[in-house]
Amino acid sequence: MDTSNSSPYLSHADICKLPGPQRIVYVEQIRVIYPRWTEIMKKIRESHEMQPIAAEPPCMLLIGQTGAGKTTLANSYAQNYPMTITETGVHCPVLRTTIPSPATIKNLAAALLQTLGDPRALSGTTGGMTARLISFIKECDVQLVILDELQHFFNRDNHKIQEAVSDWLKNLIKDTHISCILIGLKGEAEKVVAANPQLARLFGDPEELESFTWDEAIPSTIIEFRTFLDQLEKLLPLNEPSMLANRERAWRCFVASEGIISYLIALIRRASYLALTQGREHLDDILLAQAFADRLAGKRRKIANPFIGPPPMSPTKPNIPTSVGGTNQRSKAREKRKTSQGIM
Repeated sequence: MDTSNSSPYLSHADICKLPGPQRIVYVEQIRVIYPRWTEIMKKIRESHEMQPIAAEPPCMLLIGQTGAGKTTLANSYAQNYPMTITETGVHCPVLRTTIPSPATIKNLAAALLQTLGDPRALSGTTGGMTARLISFIKECDVQLVILDELQHFFNRDNHKIQEAVSDWLKNLIKDTHISCILIGLKGEAEKVVAANPQLARLFGDPEELESFTWDEAIPSTIIEFRTFLDQLEKLLPLNEPSMLANRERAWRCFVASEGIISYLIALIRRASYLALTQGREHLDDILLAQAFADRLAGKRRKIANPFIGPPPMSPTKPNIPTSVGGTNQRSKAREKRKTSQGIM
């Protein structure tokens, strides 16, 4: 369980001894580390560590659907390398910002300058701002730049990709020799990179942070989702089991979230809030049904509340273990599935 700097470090057992309302802050800070997350974090770290010695700037494109956890992952990595101010100046090993919409050279340069603390971030010509940014990157010893919302390079008004901005970014990467991680929506971010051959040459095939799936023909997908829920439950500051990984309840959670990590986490956080404010020590279908109604926009998404009544669209159950343990079963599942599903 991750905790912010403002919260004192407590063990999970100590947190569970706190009064219910005091545990709510820890629910909001829960983060489950799963295989695909770990794999992508490792690749970002490799790009970062190779920056000083690589012949060309190591770059990576990370894609995924809305709610897959791309921004959370990027923030998690950047938090390990905070900006510091010393007697010799500002040190910013990882520079992370969100690309403005619609992207222009000037507003992207300004966003980066603001993140670096330039008091004149919004002032000057495009050329002057670019020169200042290059100077700041070198002075602050920036090694890695993470830019989120790459699809903002696509102008939806005229349906064109901002080629001038991608050219500018390509030149910035080459002039400073910084590693760059671009993050964007699947189906749009790839087009932005592919539209500029010189920019595309810096990036390999995209890494994808996928949503969970539930495929009866591939039992490993179900085991993976249930395992994630099992790990998530272990982090909840509740004193009684909630049985989230139980097959039926896991299926209801999958229907509610559609396998999208942001929906799943929002569901469990809200249900935990309701439990803690009502003096309850576990989650059940009543709390999950209320959390779904409160947070998951069932009407907008045209999903009936899956925690009310019989299990929705109950699938045929394959012969897999009731528990999510079992080393042999997990090994077989890994053989059937080449890549882990991602989220958060």
